Amino acid sequence: MKGTMIRPATPGEAFLLPAIERSAGEIFREWPGLEWIADDTVQSEDQHRALMATGVALVADLPDDGVVGFLNGEHRGDALHLWQIAVHRAWQGRGIGRQLIEAAGRVARGQGLQALTLTTFRAVAWNEPLYQRLGFITLDSEEIPPWLTAVLDAEGRAGIPVARRCAMRKSLSYQRSELM
Repeated sequence: MKGTMIRPATPGEAFLLPAIERSAGEIFREWPGLEWIADDTVQSEDQHRALMATGVALVADLPDDGVVGFLNGEHRGDALHLWQIAVHRAWQGRGIGRQLIEAAGRVARGQGLQALTLTTFRAVAWNEPLYQRLGFITLDSEEIPPWLTAVLDAEGRAGIPVARRCAMRKSLSYQRSELM
């Protein structure tokens, strides 16, 4: 969305992010069998602050509306693993999530990482199909590294239906100027 500034999150903004994630989850009320996600737990302020301190945490900031979305993740192997991407329900469908992912790719490239990874729901319009359009590929079970298998296993133990989940990876290409 034009005018959106994607920038690093600050610890003072951590209190805003759980409400954004809760709002973003409201869209799941429209998806049969996954409605419960709208009422599920979200990342706490402390979890957000920890990722700001040790990982990558970005926000989408609109000039007149403030912070309306966020992305956070951490280094795993040769990748930046994206733990959460959330855009307030009122601002979804305007390309803000895409801008957050593009910015995460730039950050990861700047840190010499080779890819972005995430786990998400299969066949949910704003999950796997959207990420595929953004250049992510769905990994076959034999392609999933052990650490990412552990993420999927943990999601299953937390009650997320693993049969409906997938792991995805987007290789990051480097511009010639970035390699010099």
